[in-house]
Formats: sequence, C-alpha cells, structure tokens
Amino acid sequence: SMPDDVPICKGHDFNTACTSDKDNIDSIMDSMLTTGFQATNLGKAVEEIKRMRKWRLSDTPWKEGDDEALRDPAVRSKIRARIFFAYTSNQISCGQREVIKFLVQHKMVDVIVTTAGGIEEDIIKCF
Repeated sequence: SMPDDVPICKGHDFNTACTSDKDNIDSIMDSMLTTGFQATNLGKAVEEIKRMRKWRLSDTPWKEGDDEALRDPAVRSKIRARIFFAYTSNQISCGQREVIKFLVQHKMVDVIVTTAGGIEEDIIKCF
C-alpha cells in the first residue's frame, strides 16, 4: 500500500460548483498539486508565488545588527518581496505574450529577465 503522506493522483472535478470565477481558478490551481507530474510542479509554483506575494518584511523578526530604520513594524509591513520573472524568448512566440503582458500590467512582477531571441524565433514570427 501507499504511504499515508503520498497524495492520491487525481485531476480537478469540474462539476464542483464555485461561487465565482476567482474561486474556480483558485480551485483549479489547487487541484494541480495532485493532477500529475507537470501539473504538480505548476501547483507548487502557484503555491510559491502566493507565498512570495503575501510575504512582508514584518514576517521576519527584527534582530540586533539589522538596519535600525527597519525596526518599526509599520515600516516592515510595507516592504514586500521583489519578484523577478525570468523567461526564454520563445515564450513570446509560443503564445505566452498575453500572460506576460497581464503580469506586468497588474504589477505582479518587479523585474523581468529574458533572453534574446534566436534567428529561428524571428523566422517563426514571420509566418
């Protein structure tokens, strides 16, 4: 038999009623953790992104030797994680342009790092 701590592999139940589109998307993303290898990794990535977006410096206690200007809890609560978004240039030509645009427009990332496209990318964009 399987160990107790191993999740059962199963996909999203699309027949489950959700009260809003946001609940539905959250439910689908949560179910990715048990859907299969690639979906599980996507689910883990979603969990990590949620954790990064929620984090504030106030989550980490101030200790002796830290910057005195950051001692005030009110100041610490306003400092959030800086989110770097890195992708390869082929993500633009393979249909992820709108996803990246949405992330940037809605200030979900702070820094973008990308590669320069190869000649094959330029050729693909011509057709």
